[in-house]
Amino acid sequence: MKLNIISYHSLREILLFGIMFMVALAMMGCSESGGSKAIEPMSDEPMIVDSVMCIAVNNDRPDGITDVFFSKDDDRIYIWVYWSNLEDTSTAKVVWYKPDEDTPFREDSQKIITKTGFGITWFYIDKPSGGFEPGEWSVEIYLDESFERSHLFTVE
Repeated sequence: MKLNIISYHSLREILLFGIMFMVALAMMGCSESGGSKAIEPMSDEPMIVDSVMCIAVNNDRPDGITDVFFSKDDDRIYIWVYWSNLEDTSTAKVVWYKPDEDTPFREDSQKIITKTGFGITWFYIDKPSGGFEPGEWSVEIYLDESFERSHLFTVE
């Protein structure tokens, strides 16, 4: 019976070739072609860093983050938005929609004045006299008349 023994130098050459092959393969996967694109976070364009639906806002912070509200229990429904890269003065606007309706239920806007480029806004809708209509509601967020984001939330 004859055994083949690989020398230390041969094993080292095989491992080195394997590593070089893997590096070349990884570099080919990083080419400019393809369907994905890298973006630069926090570039100079105004943007929403975070936005949430919540049951209240206390000290400029969202309280009770949720996307499910209760028609009989909740008196207000809030949307809280944290902005970045704002101009000195901007206008944020939200448009609320009832379930299955294309006509806005309510629109609100407010000016954001900042020297740092950051800002926090929040808006809310009060419970109508008969309570919030059950179903899937939506709210759209705009900055200086440009659509930024929307949220869906449920009223039970």
